[in-house]
Amino acid sequence: MKKLLIFIILLISISCEEIIYPDLESKDPILVVDAWLNNQNQSQTITLSSSQDYLDSTSIKFVSGAEVYITNDQGDKFNFTEKDNGNYTWNPDSNFSNLGNVGTEFLLNISYNGKKIVGSSAINRTSIIDSINFVKGEFPENSYYAEFWSNEKEGVGDAYWIKSFKNGIKQVRSQDIITCLDAGASSEGAIIDGIPFIPPIRRAVTRFERDETTDEFKSPFEYGDSLYVEIHSIPYEAFLFLNKVSIQIDRQGGFGELFAVSLANSPTNLTVENDSNFPIVGFFCVSEVNGMGNVLDDDEIEKIKKYNREW
Repeated sequence: MKKLLIFIILLISISCEEIIYPDLESKDPILVVDAWLNNQNQSQTITLSSSQDYLDSTSIKFVSGAEVYITNDQGDKFNFTEKDNGNYTWNPDSNFSNLGNVGTEFLLNISYNGKKIVGSSAINRTSIIDSINFVKGEFPENSYYAEFWSNEKEGVGDAYWIKSFKNGIKQVRSQDIITCLDAGASSEGAIIDGIPFIPPIRRAVTRFERDETTDEFKSPFEYGDSLYVEIHSIPYEAFLFLNKVSIQIDRQGGFGELFAVSLANSPTNLTVENDSNFPIVGFFCVSEVNGMGNVLDDDEIEKIKKYNREW
């Protein structure tokens, strides 16, 4: 038995060092729809692109020449005009300062290459951020981390996508896809409702990183750093979509891939009306957004000191 185990380990070690050049089968491109919109008073963009072969993924292949618009349940039409390659934009005007209010329902329409792609979404309510706080941490020593405070509204069934921006830069790692149901449930059936977001959610906006020189953890925030947090309302289907995306892009590689979830497209809420066999990926969502920011400055550090003295 021991000899067999040694042989298996040796075989794995040898195979890991062998360089192979797989002949991957080429597939027809799939239309990718990136239609995450919100009701803020700002430009809204829908991006169309196409999938590509694994070994040809150095740049995005945008899709031009489509007709893109959305309509609401009142019959209003919002045309998205292609401003640059693959990016279709709607801008607020004198008639509409934004896409609408909570409860408004929308239908997405895309006409491309003889295909008609449709999808629906409604604006759900979001949660209001009360404050963004910086806290003195013990590990690493003399470090600062941040958290947001928001009392989630009563009523089961709200879903959220929480985004963070450090020093104006959006955090986009797989760990930065922060989603929850109500005040912090990670799956349907677990009810955590009508209370402040639980610590694992409100503190997830803090990113811990290692120093490139010492390889030791460094303080997530330094003096002068800023943090801006947004809470986006999303439907339950979008919650499932984002969770699947997070799992698919968080690939560790190596031997662990033998036990990882199989690669697969995340479920979409888009359909092709005149060709059910035409493949399509992506998602359409219109969110209500609430955001707030803060800076780790002298005032914040004094608040931290005062809080620590009181406790």
